[in-house]
Amino acid sequence: MDPLVVATFAVVALLEIIVPLALGYWIVKKFGVSWRVFVLGALFFIVVQIVHAPLVLVTQTPLYLAVLPFGTTAAVAVLAVYLGLMAGLFEEIGRYLVYRYLFPRREIPLSRENGLQFGVGWGGVESMIVALLVLTSMVSYIVITGEGSMLFLPDDPAVQAEIEALRALTPLDILPGLAERMMTIVLHIAWSLMVLAAIVYAKKALLALAIIWHAAVDAAAVYLAQTQGILVTEAAVFVFAVIGVAYILWEWRRMGVRATS
Repeated sequence: MDPLVVATFAVVALLEIIVPLALGYWIVKKFGVSWRVFVLGALFFIVVQIVHAPLVLVTQTPLYLAVLPFGTTAAVAVLAVYLGLMAGLFEEIGRYLVYRYLFPRREIPLSRENGLQFGVGWGGVESMIVALLVLTSMVSYIVITGEGSMLFLPDDPAVQAEIEALRALTPLDILPGLAERMMTIVLHIAWSLMVLAAIVYAKKALLALAIIWHAAVDAAAVYLAQTQGILVTEAAVFVFAVIGVAYILWEWRRMGVRATS
């Protein structure tokens, strides 16, 4: 067991929890936005996943097997597009419905500041859930690679390969996950502002664009992770995140001008 690997697991999980909370706190202090907007973002991410996740689990394997005769690459590509579209449709329509119906009922203004906080809550809770998975991986690493471990493990080649991969982990294998979470939070903020703009400017084309953008990111991540590896995948997500930052800044200024006009 490498203590640096354990420490990296712990730091990554801690940051995946602290960063979104720190962002939420900064928005509260900077703009006077209520924490309930953060909580609504977090809550409705979970609500959406309660429907989205089981549906994907039930349908993705039959779909993959149905297109597998056309080749593994084609099957991965079709599955990637399917998973991307499902994520885009469920999450962006979910955001739209919350803005359209719940915000007015709770007397929450459709402001850029609330859109920012809502996006941080939405992406932040996803980051926190991933942090719990990271902690679970850390425990598995400690149990399996710890000195004197007497854990019974099946004498199966596939299982042994997974164990060897776990034992070969280095801190650099864990850090990309943290970078991906931070970039994903940026994207959730961008999508939250875009869906908000769809309502504010009465342009449903922006909702469609948010769905397509979200689908493209997820589809690219799934496909590249299976075919090109983690570094290429994170590089692609980084490009999308840079676009996300540019959009956030542009939309922030646009909504600011509208609010003062």
